[in-house]
Amino acid sequence: MKILIGIPTYSNSRFGYTIRQTLEALVNQSFKDFRVLVVYKPSPGDRTLDVVDEFKDKLDIEVKIQSDGYFEEALNMIYEVAKDYDITLTTDDDATPTKTWIEEHIKFHKNHEKIGIAQGIVIPSRNYCYESWYLPRSLIGYHKPLLKELNDYSTIVNDMGLLACKGKWRDYRFNNRGYVLSIEIRGVNMSLKSRSYIDGFALPGYTKRGLHNETLLALHYVRQGLHSALFNGGIVNHLKRDSLSRPRSPISRFMTTLESHLLPYGIYYYGFKLNMRKLKLYYGVIDLYSKFRKTLLSKTYAIGLKLAIEAISSDYEPSEVRSKLLEIEKNAKARYE
Repeated sequence: MKILIGIPTYSNSRFGYTIRQTLEALVNQSFKDFRVLVVYKPSPGDRTLDVVDEFKDKLDIEVKIQSDGYFEEALNMIYEVAKDYDITLTTDDDATPTKTWIEEHIKFHKNHEKIGIAQGIVIPSRNYCYESWYLPRSLIGYHKPLLKELNDYSTIVNDMGLLACKGKWRDYRFNNRGYVLSIEIRGVNMSLKSRSYIDGFALPGYTKRGLHNETLLALHYVRQGLHSALFNGGIVNHLKRDSLSRPRSPISRFMTTLESHLLPYGIYYYGFKLNMRKLKLYYGVIDLYSKFRKTLLSKTYAIGLKLAIEAISSDYEPSEVRSKLLEIEKNAKARYE
């Protein structure tokens, strides 16, 4: 069985060379027969290549240079290689997998033929099932799944193309199966059955930070008759630091929230049929709410949904959506920084 470990990295020097801890954790894995692929986008002062050189005699490791693009393009480089492997695991350059991480992911896939994508435990955990806007969501039928295949999922994509939670987010730790089906997967601790399943898949390139890229990948697997799940094992410790998906600056947090609400466009781009009437109605409710409450969060939701609807209605190319996203970020920085 051929195993690939994919790690995208950018500007690691700013954060104390955390990729060294990631690679040290891979050296100490109980399962030894795997290849590491680091997708590296150069930045001033970055010492990633120097750190990787320290592990050339300890790991079967390769570096691919990312010359352009953002996070989605980095992941696409990993997926292109993954088609030649049986199982691919991904993690971040600020994560430290525990000793049996690879072993437990492989065992899970062997024991569950119909699960194509799996996420293990991430420490610290994050509650993705905290939902705001309870009243408008209840009135609009927010929790109707996009696909009937998602009926038994704890976290779903609804028929508007947005994430929604149907169950308790920690059910997988307590049920008899040791896992729960979920469309919301975190790439910091993800594994997937590769080969023909991943062959031909590519993220569209409409974001900067790659928000919900895992959800798009999971839907690709659902189309092929497989499921995605969270399972009680394969622990990864995720270091607390400023990063693309966990930013600390107000502008970056604003953009992360905005980008997450572009998910309907990504799902539309892959040919899934959305309930646009409901999505526009939901946007109208959120937009009205934002005018009364005048909170940054509500305004951000509204801006993100508005751009998603515009992109779908005008049939934008992914590059057009990204350009508009970057323009919003540029204007926000000019105004508030």
